[in-house]
Amino acid sequence: MLCSHHIVAIGLIGLLAGCSQMPTEMALDSTTYNAQNAGLVVGALIEGGPYGTYLEFQDINSHKTYGWGPKDDYSAWLPAGEYKVTRLGHRRGVMGPYSRPLRFTVNQGKLNYLGEMVYDCSSVAQPVAVYGVMNCGFLALGECSVPRASVNVCVVDRQDQAIKHFLQQHPEQSRLPVQNAVMSRR
Repeated sequence: MLCSHHIVAIGLIGLLAGCSQMPTEMALDSTTYNAQNAGLVVGALIEGGPYGTYLEFQDINSHKTYGWGPKDDYSAWLPAGEYKVTRLGHRRGVMGPYSRPLRFTVNQGKLNYLGEMVYDCSSVAQPVAVYGVMNCGFLALGECSVPRASVNVCVVDRQDQAIKHFLQQHPEQSRLPVQNAVMSRR
């Protein structure tokens, strides 16, 4: 017979698994997005934890959000446009930008390299952005705010080795021209 703590553990595992999966429209084999109507973003998330870190991008013009829980290297199709990193999920809680958010541009029909995000980097490493735990009010029904900084985020440009590694795993994408779209606070 299952004890209550077993049921809770199974529920949490299911919740984490459900939250971390990439939406099918963004996957490399997507039938919704491809080089004809979107750009392929490639990047990495370092120190995101053993189960990945929730990552949410928001299209600045349409306000549509795209989120999933990448573990290390990631790639996804996104419609062309200007984006910002609006949420980072972590064991500390969901984080939003404390200062200006990371931003990047996706160009249609291109392989857009976003950089290597180093989560919780030292202030000596000159972080590009600072994120903090979001306070969304009682039952998360209110407007969310970020009252204080919690984590530094650095972005490192390792385009040559990252693209080489990606194309070794996905040679079918080698026809796409590479665009450096490393995240910054612009």
